[in-house]
Amino acid sequence: MIKRSIPILLAGLLLIAPSGFAQSTPVSDRNLIVTDGTAEVAGQNDSARISIAVVTEGDSLDLVSSDNDANTREVLQAVKGLGIENLKLKTSSYRVTPQRDYKARPPRIRGYEVFNAIEATMEGFAPEQLSKQVTKIVGKALDSGANNIQSVQFYIKNREGLENEALKQAVQQAIQRAKTMAEAAGVKLRHIISLSTQPFQMPPMPHLLQDVAMKSAAAEVAPPMEIGESKIRVQVSIVYEIEP
Repeated sequence: MIKRSIPILLAGLLLIAPSGFAQSTPVSDRNLIVTDGTAEVAGQNDSARISIAVVTEGDSLDLVSSDNDANTREVLQAVKGLGIENLKLKTSSYRVTPQRDYKARPPRIRGYEVFNAIEATMEGFAPEQLSKQVTKIVGKALDSGANNIQSVQFYIKNREGLENEALKQAVQQAIQRAKTMAEAAGVKLRHIISLSTQPFQMPPMPHLLQDVAMKSAAAEVAPPMEIGESKIRVQVSIVYEIEP
């Protein structure tokens, strides 16, 4: 009885083995269609980030620092005085740079430059209101002691809705391309093996005011701002298993 059962057991294992191997077939051995889809969605900007700087120069570091501090405080007070709802102000950069005379031997320090940058942020505004408020901030800052507007950036506060819409469009495009390829090749799509995405967030374009000498003519230097749009670009890759 024992000798007869051994061949039967081996035969059973041989029958089971092919089935197990079939279930673990690597993806590289399957018949596949690989394609992708891309979508770009644009939305109206509702937020702005303004970089305002006070730059002072002089022979004495103490005097230059003191002047810069006083001017920066005046700018902050003036901008806050506009009473703009939900306006956020913070120091974004501060540096002291020695001004060296390299013609002297040895080179010597002939003075100092103090740079103090303030970042003003406002979010969730209607386009027309946002444009007016940004113009007010720039004009008031320049009129109260700021002498450098580094940039004005417009963006969308909540990008999730745009990202979701871009994803839907990109997936739909990828699926349609796979169907078209399968039909042209005379094969059938079975099921999706993998689906992946790579968002490409297109950064907001800054509006530069190029370090204009801005004092008494500040109101004329702060033009109306064009809010514009922000874009989100998404790429999706899809892999289908196919059969003849």
